[in-house]
Amino acid sequence: MKRANILKFEKDNRFIMYPVNTLRGGGGIASSPYIIKQNLSDTEVAEELLHVLDNSTVDVLRPVDWELFQKSHLKNMGFKTMKSLHDDSISVSVFTKDNNYYINPTVNKGPKQGFQGATEDRIIISINATIDEMADALKEAFARCK
Repeated sequence: MKRANILKFEKDNRFIMYPVNTLRGGGGIASSPYIIKQNLSDTEVAEELLHVLDNSTVDVLRPVDWELFQKSHLKNMGFKTMKSLHDDSISVSVFTKDNNYYINPTVNKGPKQGFQGATEDRIIISINATIDEMADALKEAFARCK
């Protein structure tokens, strides 16, 4: 399984993408590389996502110090606080399973509750989809974010 998250900041049309590694025993954790770009076309977002997904791994050990991990995660994205990360942002998560991409819009519940998946709005496309089909699916997923 490959996993990634895409954050979009609507005020400056900035995107932050990063792989999500699957932890040993379940769950996931953000990982480098962090891709931070502005003013990407829908196709460019899809292309960058494919590179990010390639960097996702499984069976990763849990961090010993979650607080240190969170600070590092925020710093890698250019933020100091979870509040600033959640201001003006929407998020889409993507994972692969059974030869499909599962593209999940989220609801931004703020810094305390985070981005929560809205599985009823999930978009599923074939792993063999064209880059244009992926771009269209991501565009629709961002439109479904709350």
